Amino acid sequence: MIQPNRGQRRREQLRGYAQRKGLSVRILPPPQLPTDAQAPGAMPVYSLVSDTPQTTRWTLMRARYAHEGHLASWWLFVGQKPPEPLQRHIEGVLEMLPKGVIGLRATGRQLDIFWGETGGEQEVDQLLKCLHYLAG
Repeated sequence: MIQPNRGQRRREQLRGYAQRKGLSVRILPPPQLPTDAQAPGAMPVYSLVSDTPQTTRWTLMRARYAHEGHLASWWLFVGQKPPEPLQRHIEGVLEMLPKGVIGLRATGRQLDIFWGETGGEQEVDQLLKCLHYLAG
């Protein structure tokens, strides 16, 4: 019988912790950026279902390069940009994100964070704080 290795056990424990905190975890491919030569591979997406539906759908991904046209130099909206006040609200969470986050998304009642699972329970708590901030 095949046993999970140490990294697989760590990710399983991390995802279990996130689920106990009220988050769902799925493995999905992140949106492709215009500069991507090929579609990105699937990765963990930590999600929170909000009590208050988001009226604007948006996706924000970390770019591979800094640019003055990006939000906070490194973040690029994929598809339609949200209104300016919402962009400022989203910008407020960027400094709080744990290492390894490459994207954020709002899709109606659900808020998603694409995260490479670098870290532990403290980083999951930080993700939850960021998702609640975005839902606010």
